[in-house]
Parts: sequence; C-alpha cells; structure tokens
Amino acid sequence: MRKWLLFLLAGGALHAAIIKGSVVENQTGKALARTLVSITPVPGSAGPTATARTNTYGMFEFVDLPGGAYLIHAARRGFMTAQYGQKNWRAAGQPVVLEPDQSTFLSIRLARFSSISGAIVDENDVGLPDHEVVAMTNTRPPRMLVKAQADDRGMYRIAGLDPGAYLVRTLARPFEDGGYLPTFYRETARVDEAGLVETLLDRETTDIKVRPFPGKLYTISGTVSNSFGGAMIVTLVSDVGRETMTTVENFQFVAKAPGPYELYAEAPADRRGIATGAYVPLSLERDMTGMRVNLLPRARVYVDLANTQGGRVTDPSVKVLARRVDLAGEWAVETPRLINGAAQLVQGRWQLMLGPSPAYVATDFRGLKGERPEGSRADGWNEITVNDSGSVRFVISDKPGGVHGTVTMGAHEPAGGVPVFLEAYDEVTHKRVVELRTTRSDMRGGYNFVGLAPGTYRLLSTFEYQSPGTGDIDGMSPRVFRVEEGRDQQQDLDVWVIR
Repeated sequence: MRKWLLFLLAGGALHAAIIKGSVVENQTGKALARTLVSITPVPGSAGPTATARTNTYGMFEFVDLPGGAYLIHAARRGFMTAQYGQKNWRAAGQPVVLEPDQSTFLSIRLARFSSISGAIVDENDVGLPDHEVVAMTNTRPPRMLVKAQADDRGMYRIAGLDPGAYLVRTLARPFEDGGYLPTFYRETARVDEAGLVETLLDRETTDIKVRPFPGKLYTISGTVSNSFGGAMIVTLVSDVGRETMTTVENFQFVAKAPGPYELYAEAPADRRGIATGAYVPLSLERDMTGMRVNLLPRARVYVDLANTQGGRVTDPSVKVLARRVDLAGEWAVETPRLINGAAQLVQGRWQLMLGPSPAYVATDFRGLKGERPEGSRADGWNEITVNDSGSVRFVISDKPGGVHGTVTMGAHEPAGGVPVFLEAYDEVTHKRVVELRTTRSDMRGGYNFVGLAPGTYRLLSTFEYQSPGTGDIDGMSPRVFRVEEGRDQQQDLDVWVIR
C-alpha cells in the first residue's frame, strides 16, 4: 500500500509546474536575502496566489503549481518593487506561462530608488547643522514628498524617490541670532524660479547645494475656547505639511516663515453627539500671539440622494466618501457618519464622491449653493467650501454603463495578462477627472469594466506602463468613446508598443 501511495505522489509531482529563481541587486549582482516574492495568476488562469521569501542566497521556489500564467513581483525594503518582464521601472510586468509539468528559472534584479544629496550652507558656504530639506513635486502648487535633515556639517541626503524631476527646498529654521526662510535650490523663494533636480534610477544626484535666505520667523499662539471642555486637536497647515498638537486650551507654533497657513481646531463629539471645530485661514506677516479661536458646532452638510426621476434614494448600500483638502493636499478618505441625512464637517475645503459600486453611479452633483464645481465630474471628487450648514445633491443612476472587449497582438492573437487602462477624460480641459481604472486581460484576451458613469473615456492596452499619466496616454493613440447610461458596449484593442 505504501509503495502505491509513493508512486501516486511521484506521479502527481510530474504534472506540477515549478517556478524558481533568484533575486539580486541590480548594480552589483549581489544576492538579496529576505526579499518577498509573490505570484498571482492571470485572470482566467488556474493557480494560487502565493508568497515566499528568498533564502540567504537570494533563491526562491514555488512548487506544485498548476499550469497557467502567473505575474511575479519582488519587493524588499530600500529597493523599488520589480515585476518580472518589465522593460523599465515604469513598465508593467509580463506573465510567465507554464505547462502543467514545466519548470522555469527566473532572474529578477532589484534597483534602488533615486536619491538627492548635497549641502545646506550659510552665506559663507559653511554648513548649517540639523537644517531640514524637502523634495517636492514639480507641480503648481508643489507638494512635499520626502523630508530629510542635514547632519552636523550641513550634509543631507533625500532617499526613496522615483526617477524624475523634483524641486528641493529648505524649511524655515531658527538659529542663535535669527532665522532662515524656506528657500528653493538655485537660491530663490519663488517656485517659478526654482531649479529642477533630475534623478535617475539606481543613481544619486549629488552636490545639490541650497543656501537659505536669512529672515525673520514668527510665532502663532493663542487659546481655544471650548464650552464643552476636554482635549482638542489643533493643526497648523502650510504647503509643506501639517503640524498637530493636543491641548485643553493653549496652543503655540514657533519659528514659522511668512506666508499662507490654515489653522484647524477640533474636539470630539460630546454625549449629545455634537462635534465642534474651527477653521482659520492665516496670512502670516508678523507674530500672531494672543489669538482666540472659538469652537462652534461643525457645519451640517445634508446629503440629498436622488434618482434620475427625481425620487429619493434610500438604499443603505449607497455610500458617500469625503476627504478634507488644505494647503498641504488631500487628507485621508473617510466615510462620514450621516445623522438624519447630514454629515458634521469642520469648516474649510472638502471633496465629496459617491462610493464606487458596480450597481450605481453618480450622473450629476450640485454643491452647497446649487452649483456644479468647475473641472470635475459627478462620478469623481467634487469640491465644496464649507462655511455654514447647507445641502449637496447627488443624482444617482442604477443603470451604469460598461465596456468590454478583446485584446489582441501580432497576427490578431488573443493577448492574455496585458494591462488595460480606462481613463475618464474631459475633452475641454484635457484632464483626467476620475482616478485611472486598471485591469488585466484574461487568458483569452478578454477584459471588462463595469459601473461606469456617462461621459467620455479613453481606453488602451499596453505593457509599457504600470500607471500612465494623462500626458503619457496622449501619445499612445487611445480609443476615445462615450459611455451611455445602461449601455454595455464592446471595444476591441490591439496592444500598444513603443516603436
């Protein structure tokens, strides 16, 4: 009996696929131990999702796999995540196709992130110790990405960057006899005059010297009046981040550079369920001490959900998402609790969106004054400015559109495991109005997107990008089409490649 069992086990192993391989550092070829390697089957392909870590020699192995197509990822701290089969760091990985009894050996190279290094110096080229510096996006307005601190000699290194172009800027800092103002690389306070710093994959861009301007820094302080008592959270926001403190009354933020700020004060809901808050925009040109901030009940924003016939929507599965927007960018997405149909929101800028669903879509949105926000679409993020209580309105359709089709390449052969990208697009502003949607074609080349709101979309399939920007899509001859309410249409695609 035991012999028969061993024979059956051995026979089964002969019909099991194996994926094994090694992970090494891109520049040196050294083995990378403890790298997390994961396999994911292409849609429509049999096989498990599994993970394994490389051993001391950088080796990994997945055994007893059914035949099929798999996507392989490798990730290790300090390195950029790699997908097997990538042409470059921005490209998507290509599937590995195995027969039921096939074994394959893969070699994966992990590249390090880009980095920027240099010195922060004073007017005499002497290093400024402990000064902070940030890398920012080359956008308007720029957004802070990574912060670093100079050492005792003023030397700094900003790590963990994707290859690209960045702005480098020091932060305000007090010193013994005064202070230094935020200053961009190339010695300017104006973003339009700042020098761009180009970074490359697996490389460090060196000798980026920043000389901050001496100047006066100011203090923002005061008290928060809260008739309900208890601890409060006070947040000061600038274009390079947020600084938060917890207090029962007094607050103070020191050594702040001149410029625009936003001050938020918030207290949790009391026993009656009433939450309080305050929002104060500031233009800092001098010390602002002795401020008095009064907490008031948060604004009640009523959310009116109506169907396309004008009736009220009461389906509890319909969710509204919200995120606060300030000088530093967007806050985390939250699902506000609706009490009697109203959300309690702190005054300031907010964005609202209907939660994604295959069963319904937003076809219209009206803000607190009945307006349609500029540059947005009802199914995306809709910005409002909350000052007082009011109501917003979503018109919802339970007949979303869809698009499906087949991806082919070469001699019209079905292409399995190819990324397919769907972009909601405004042809007037030439902007993306909803987050990019992505899927992979199945083993027969098929793809499918559901839950689409009416409007214009751009569609393409390619291995050249993991997540193309709008400018990237402009140069790839995308399929442009309109989605209509309740209609599922077919759009077949060829795989786009760089010629």
